[in-house]
Amino acid sequence: NNNNGGLYPYLLVTIGTGVSILRVDGPRKHERVSGSTIGGGTYWGICRLLTTAKDFQEVLNLAERGDPSKVDMMVGDIYGQNSDALEKLGLPANIVASSFGKLVAKPNPAE
Repeated sequence: NNNNGGLYPYLLVTIGTGVSILRVDGPRKHERVSGSTIGGGTYWGICRLLTTAKDFQEVLNLAERGDPSKVDMMVGDIYGQNSDALEKLGLPANIVASSFGKLVAKPNPAE
């Protein structure tokens, strides 16, 4: 049905404490198709476990000073920084491939 200017169908993703993914086929026509328990609540819980932050602004301030490439495995870590594979895949070396992926191989991940 194209009566709505090609608007439908679309996916609506809501991110809160968790994540919900809904397929919207028209006004009042929607269905939850997927979701995840990993959302804002997970992020905030991990922040509380790993830091002394008391509020979200404090977490943002810490994040501004951090370097995610020290804990996240980047695409360049897998394929090499100047690999032909990156060019073929159309991926930059500095995009995250696995959040916290570098911590798996560290003897003491807290360091």
